[in-house]
Amino acid sequence: MEIVGLDTGFFIRVLERNERAVDVWNRVLRGEIRATTSSLVLFELKRLFHKFGKIAEWEDVKEAITLNCEVVPIDVHIAEEGASISYGTGLPAVDTLIYTSVKSADKFYTTDGSFKVLKQKRPRIILLD
Repeated sequence: MEIVGLDTGFFIRVLERNERAVDVWNRVLRGEIRATTSSLVLFELKRLFHKFGKIAEWEDVKEAITLNCEVVPIDVHIAEEGASISYGTGLPAVDTLIYTSVKSADKFYTTDGSFKVLKQKRPRIILLD
């Protein structure tokens, strides 16, 4: 079964009703593909919900993500690998840790063009509009 890695921007696009992101999310909900994300994505999303005064909606969003995605915590292995990738590419630390968390995925959905510096073939980076 295909596994997709989901970045913070992916979930923002789902909330904005971006057609491509919603299609991928619906495939996850139907069990057609598996999803993985980093615990840091939850950190970034909750921070944004605070920033935009939407914190009352946070619990529902968190529940949807945690019920339908494997949420990968940052452990020593991810931290060390992420540090090497960040050093070698200049990619910001949090982005590198998110990417390293979902490295087992086939595709990585993001809105962040800075991931283009990564030369790995897997997961394949899919930029959403």
